[in-house]
Amino acid sequence: MDIHTLHILEYSSILELLSAHTTNSIGRDFAAQLEPVSYPETVVRRLQETREARDLRDMDGGMPLGGVYDIRSALDRARIETQLTGREIVEVRYTLEAARRLRSHLLNRRERAPLLAEMAANLPVLSPVESRIESGLNDTGEVKDSASPELARLRSQIKVNQNRLTDRLQSILSSERYKSYIQDGVITLREDRYCIPVKTEYAKAFGGIVHDASQSGATVFIEPEGTVELGNTLKQMVVQEQHEVSRILRELSALIGSYHQELQKMVSILGHLDVIHAKAILAEEMMASEPILNRKGVVKLRGARHPLIKGKVTPIDLEVGDQFTTVLITGPNTGGKTVALKTVGLLTLMTLAGLQIPALPDSEIALFDQVFADIGDEQDLQQSLSTFSAHVKNLVHIVNDLGSNALALLDEMGAGTDPAEGAALAKAYLDQLLERGARVVATTHYGELKEYAYSREGVENASVEFNRQTLSPTYRILLGVPGSSNAFYIAEKLGMPSEIVEEAKGFLSKRDIETGELLQQIEISRRNAHELEQKAERAFNDAEQAREEYETRVQQISMVQKTVRQQAQEEAREALKRSSEKAENILKDLQRMNKGVRKGSSVRQKLLNLKNETFSELQPDDTITEDIPAAPYGYEYKPGERVRVLSLNLDGQILDTPKNGFAAVQMGAMRATFPLNQLRPLKAAEEPKVTRMTKTGVGEIVMRKAMQISPELMLRAMRVDEALLMLDRYLDDACTAGLKSARIIHGKGTGALRSAVHQFLSSQPVVAAYRLGEEGEGGDGATIVTFK
Repeated sequence: MDIHTLHILEYSSILELLSAHTTNSIGRDFAAQLEPVSYPETVVRRLQETREARDLRDMDGGMPLGGVYDIRSALDRARIETQLTGREIVEVRYTLEAARRLRSHLLNRRERAPLLAEMAANLPVLSPVESRIESGLNDTGEVKDSASPELARLRSQIKVNQNRLTDRLQSILSSERYKSYIQDGVITLREDRYCIPVKTEYAKAFGGIVHDASQSGATVFIEPEGTVELGNTLKQMVVQEQHEVSRILRELSALIGSYHQELQKMVSILGHLDVIHAKAILAEEMMASEPILNRKGVVKLRGARHPLIKGKVTPIDLEVGDQFTTVLITGPNTGGKTVALKTVGLLTLMTLAGLQIPALPDSEIALFDQVFADIGDEQDLQQSLSTFSAHVKNLVHIVNDLGSNALALLDEMGAGTDPAEGAALAKAYLDQLLERGARVVATTHYGELKEYAYSREGVENASVEFNRQTLSPTYRILLGVPGSSNAFYIAEKLGMPSEIVEEAKGFLSKRDIETGELLQQIEISRRNAHELEQKAERAFNDAEQAREEYETRVQQISMVQKTVRQQAQEEAREALKRSSEKAENILKDLQRMNKGVRKGSSVRQKLLNLKNETFSELQPDDTITEDIPAAPYGYEYKPGERVRVLSLNLDGQILDTPKNGFAAVQMGAMRATFPLNQLRPLKAAEEPKVTRMTKTGVGEIVMRKAMQISPELMLRAMRVDEALLMLDRYLDDACTAGLKSARIIHGKGTGALRSAVHQFLSSQPVVAAYRLGEEGEGGDGATIVTFK
């Protein structure tokens, strides 16, 4: 990817945000090296990894990455047989343990995160290395006594000799003979030798070896003659102990070095998993979503926000590459044109790096091979380049390196020189990019380029909306609408004398004035048309959503009815079968007892006829004879009105005023919500018709089956889409069973699932109210729903 473009679009700032969410220095280094790529397989895999990491965070907090240390330097030194410190060796053990925990965690979740589990499966499990280090070193990196028999022996002897030496020194300190010589009654260590602090004037009389003196000179630290031999013995043992410790550390270092390749692989996988986890956290922080990818050079941003702008950001909609390959954005300064360019470029780079983008989920990003940007004032005094020269230098670089699958972002084309020449150069340059098939988003102030967009196929005008009352931009992008600089209007509003403004207008040619007025009229017309189109689109989407929801509910109700009916019929068949078997057994008993022999065959025939008749009655029959006329067009059902439910062939009473084509109906102890086309109004004198369902008792079984439902629903650890589908079904079943309230258990976690549940409940007509659970009800991890 072009280095200049990465710098101009501030891609490194995104990497800094990503690095801040890593858990160790390995991940930070890997995050800093993350580059956008154009290989489709790589980009798709990167995005899926990020998606899986977000799913894991929603489910149980993400990946356990604690305990990972940066052991890369230690591994390199161990490979060349350098002795590591105890602390470095222990950090290798900690990292091995962390990798083993992470491996087990992800393999147990392979269905939800297959790519992450695949990476985890490649983490080496080096149990012998872990065990050997653990048996030799404690948690702080000190060599244990049990690391070797020789070390245990030496340390035991050292303790014995230390006790002998300190006992001898203690006896000297408590002796009346030396009491006047001694400065302090303590044993001190000087140059690894045990000494007694003696007054300087008594040093010769005390005798022994002087190892140190105080700063004041009043005290000398003397090893008494009687303890010198013991001290020598102890020193030799300490040296032997150090040699044994060093031998053990070399042995463990060599063991680590022998597994250098496996450990380097482990470190690499841990670093990549840390970056993937950081991507998920950054996506949550930005409220980002995964874009739709394409290889058609199409970019369609919906509700896109620049990820580096703090505070309230106005989302933008912008597209290029489908109906047109070039977009020319015009409008006043500080209107957001440059921000729009950077948003398109930066979100494209983020996608190619496997990052989710701060935009709506239906946004699309093309897999470009190249992304170029010429943005901002790049005047370079050291190279004696003016603003115009710097821009031209960048444009030359772009056109020379441009391939067939590229995105070019060009800010203020032709600026910095004579307007006529600058506009002409800009048009010729855009023609060249059009011929090469590049996707271009450019900004300009030149009116000639607005006209150019109307005269060139594949080029579209756009503008940043400007509020003329507040003299401030709204930052909305209006496609198909050319913008004006509003220079005269802004100058007059800011206090410029009207005579100057009028004189300035007089300097414009008649053609310029007419063109400006025409563009303003076009801008107003297109803006009005755009607003009407958006309203129509929203209305259409709402209608489509309502239609889909209606069809889904009808289908779900039909499936439930069919399933329950089949279950009821199966139960009835089983009951009949058992009864028939009992009757056959009775006949056999009668025959054996020589009773009823003459009548046995006739009785059997009657039983057979009864069985066939009953089986015939129980055959599935989805058609219900309808003897009640449908309600006339525009008929309004009222609360308390008696109705027949066609799908169940049961009578009930409407509970509330119907909403959105549905009505809640109470049928005995059962309550459910049905589409109005499934209801028929009953007159007061009409008696319910006995149908096949009620005749065979199936209606009773339907009611009993519908009421077998738990008063609570477990959604914890589910993905949002799965949870909402189950919640939708549960609400229907709960209303059918006549539940007054229910408890929805969603867990605490990040709160994403809880928010989705609350948003879904707020749109359901059967829900009267909902609240978070109180103490004893699950607290923030559960929601209590009350039904109408």
